[in-house]
Amino acid sequence: MKKMKQSVKRFLEQRLTGTLLRFLSRQPLPRLQKWGDWLGDLMYRKNTKAARITRKNLSMAYPELSPEQLEEKVRLSLRETMKTGCEFGWCWMAPMDQILDQIKEVHGLDVLQRAHEAGKGVIFLGPHLGNWELLGHLINQHFPFSVMYAIPKNPALEQIIVAGRTRAGMKLAPANMKGVAQLLKLLKEGEMVGNLPDQEPDDRSGGVFAPFMGIEAFSPKLVTRLISKTGAKVVAGFAERLPNGEGFNIHFIDADDGIYSRDDIEAVTAMNRTVEALVAMAPDQYQWEYKRFKSRPEGEKRFY
Repeated sequence: MKKMKQSVKRFLEQRLTGTLLRFLSRQPLPRLQKWGDWLGDLMYRKNTKAARITRKNLSMAYPELSPEQLEEKVRLSLRETMKTGCEFGWCWMAPMDQILDQIKEVHGLDVLQRAHEAGKGVIFLGPHLGNWELLGHLINQHFPFSVMYAIPKNPALEQIIVAGRTRAGMKLAPANMKGVAQLLKLLKEGEMVGNLPDQEPDDRSGGVFAPFMGIEAFSPKLVTRLISKTGAKVVAGFAERLPNGEGFNIHFIDADDGIYSRDDIEAVTAMNRTVEALVAMAPDQYQWEYKRFKSRPEGEKRFY
């Protein structure tokens, strides 16, 4: 009986996931973003776990905020995160020309071009800021592009993500050692690979503590390893959501020069400074709902 219940649950999850994402993919962008506003406000009023994590992160990252300013930022962050969630189906399933038509301005494409022309491969840092799915589609229009991804537990969601990300030519590598070897090979061939620089690595050997927003954060050192083995250039960027469903602006910047240091902590600190520079452009659109400071240095008490 237990196995039957689990099978029914998985079947319903898979059917509902696909149905919901297909429904969202057919909606106009302004409507999706209004729904995101409504859902974010609901999460704020209910003081959900996401709201509490967001409040804690923002209070540490911006200690100068008054209580009223902090609460407004919490609400706005939840709105933006839910907009991103509502846009996933649209990014994965809507016609590609419809998606790309929502990109209004691209700033710094020459930065990406120069890094590519250096011939050593390019590591692209794409933090959880704005709409990262849209950003991948844009990059793929100009350069061969590969990214690592974590396999979701829901098989139906995995199929949709893979189909949605690869339909314009993007290549995917699993988030494991096999995937790292794949990225290394692509970099040596002069291609561009994407990396998420703002999540804690699962393995303690895969990261170091380095400051982010003034707080020691357990941060991945994969980028420094890839640089040391290939001499790749590093560029960062994000897709900024414009107000009122007006579309997106894309921003590319050079990574902080310190990222090329042979010292892990110096290099990872520079990587975090690069993410901070992007976040400063649109702080409400950063995913403050993630427990970015979950791991603590030895002897320091937990934040969450």
